Amino acid sequence: MMDESIDEVVIPVNPVTTETVVGKTRRFSSLHTMEILFLTVSILNLLATVGLTVYRLYVVISSDPKSADFTFCILLLVNAAFCVFYVIHGLVRERIYELYALIAALVAVVIYCVVEYSVNAEGRTTVKLIRLIAACVLVPLNIGLAVAVAREFGFLEFRIVGASAAFQYMYRQAALFSCLLKFDLNVNFSFIVLALQDGTNLSVLEVVTLATGLPYSLLWVIMGWVAMRKELQWLIWVFAVLSILTPAYVIYKIVFIYNQDFTAIQSNLKVIEFASLAVGALSLIVRFVLLCELVVVYRNFGKGLKQRAFGDDSSESTGLLAGLKKERSYNT
Repeated sequence: MMDESIDEVVIPVNPVTTETVVGKTRRFSSLHTMEILFLTVSILNLLATVGLTVYRLYVVISSDPKSADFTFCILLLVNAAFCVFYVIHGLVRERIYELYALIAALVAVVIYCVVEYSVNAEGRTTVKLIRLIAACVLVPLNIGLAVAVAREFGFLEFRIVGASAAFQYMYRQAALFSCLLKFDLNVNFSFIVLALQDGTNLSVLEVVTLATGLPYSLLWVIMGWVAMRKELQWLIWVFAVLSILTPAYVIYKIVFIYNQDFTAIQSNLKVIEFASLAVGALSLIVRFVLLCELVVVYRNFGKGLKQRAFGDDSSESTGLLAGLKKERSYNT
């Protein structure tokens, strides 16, 4: 009788989670008011950014396709695409670190808008001013909501790995590694896009960089994710060895840019060069942190996380009584 009464209290009438290719996720119908508000503000913020950027990109292509504005428009669109992923995936999968990655990406967008508008006086337009104002108004609100939402996460983690502190720790480390993979891809895509210094007029080197750099970065991230999820030790070693290629290219580009004569560079192109230095440095930092986290994740192999969190026999009943309070709050 006691077990039946507990089941009646704990198990919701309408399921709040569903199984997907990437694992257990929350249904949109289970989102709380604060989460819906965060999702709405995020979508409005990103739609405003994308809309104004696409319009500016159309103007640039029509009037001056070799302008540095072309590069920055593509850069903003790339970051907007990653932000959409961070918002949706971070929300339905309750990935705290992905919301932190969203915050970092939003801050980067604001910094770009402010610096580009203030430094590139010749390229100031009404569209850029509107984009700057929209970013300064919506981004702080977006960040505040992201922090508030992230603080309430924990329900899905409990449903996946149960109440075991050891499994929760390993699951969080795996989630952090997964987030670092995506953020690393985000930063490296941005760095590769910044190689487009002459707009649509691509040199042979820029074509090669785009044709090889983008697919390689994507495949490398997929390799790391599969190795972590399947706990494939041999693939981890391949992943680690290949991880030095991108930093080697980034260091080469940083040294090349640093040794240039900046006095001979046009003012609008200087912004691209300085942005490349900043993004390159960030890329090296993120890659270093990712490899450190790789060691932590690797040491957790063989301890049961794959079966509990990613396998077919992951349990939702472990520590059910310990999670009664959280479960009730999600069913109200």
